[in-house]
Amino acid sequence: MTVSLCFYLIVSFINSIFTKPISNEDRLIIIKKNINETTFLNYLNQNEIKVSKIQWHISKLFTKNKFVLKHGEFLITKNNSLIDILEKINNNIVYYRKFTLIEGTNSEELKNKLIQTPGLVGEVPYLSEGKFKPDTYLYKWGDSKSSLLKKMEIEQNKIFENHWRKRKRNKFINSKLDVLILASIIEKEGKKSEELKNISSVFLNRLDKNMKLQSDVTVAYALNKKGNDLNTLDLKSKNYFNTYRYKGLPPTPICYPGEKAILAVLYPNNTDYLYFVSNGKGGHRFSKNFSEHKKNIKLWIKDLKKNGKN
Repeated sequence: MTVSLCFYLIVSFINSIFTKPISNEDRLIIIKKNINETTFLNYLNQNEIKVSKIQWHISKLFTKNKFVLKHGEFLITKNNSLIDILEKINNNIVYYRKFTLIEGTNSEELKNKLIQTPGLVGEVPYLSEGKFKPDTYLYKWGDSKSSLLKKMEIEQNKIFENHWRKRKRNKFINSKLDVLILASIIEKEGKKSEELKNISSVFLNRLDKNMKLQSDVTVAYALNKKGNDLNTLDLKSKNYFNTYRYKGLPPTPICYPGEKAILAVLYPNNTDYLYFVSNGKGGHRFSKNFSEHKKNIKLWIKDLKKNGKN
């Protein structure tokens, strides 16, 4: 073999390390803690990322810093060369997954989602209702469930840090817990964000007049039912979440309220409303007295019949 041919082959080999895609599609790889390079190479080849030992060891010579195999999850794109992969690992450019807590989720639903979420480790701690902010969060493979929950709690606390002193004061909402309880009810009652402050005003006006809140969603929470499935006996049930039986706020939040629901409690509209009922279109009709409310109920029933839901 001539020197020129040898030189050509060496250059081609090195060039392939820097330019040739190592995978025919985007994929995620997981490097476990304390794994050695031989085991990792076998793992790559088993996952159709073909890398020889000589390719691997020569590529390590060309990384910007001394190569160290780091644990974590890494995204390998179909355009990545072998040197790209090594640089990602060496620079700890891990892949971030997304976890979304939806407004109105309760603690049991959150617990199940945490258990089913890939990549999170550790046990699920006790989950208080209301304390975590609904949002989308980034996490890495191997993060603990507790560390993710801590981020969610910090974000919920930030809302109070930014608004507590500026809130509209009243004699019924005196603590963060009070806010979360009422906000959680508003979250489950309201579908349209523009109505939340009116719904808040209804409940605060009822508290001011020593009226029961009479919210279906609190009863549904205690009985683990959907609001539409409640019956007359349910509304007479003896539990402290039954706001048809007991006055005041229930003992705890009933879900994780979003920021808009919390702000609706802190900055409610100034109204004389005491009642609201569905308008059949995702919103509500509000009224100041029971006679108006009865008329709105008839309109709601009419809407149901019109839409074939009777």
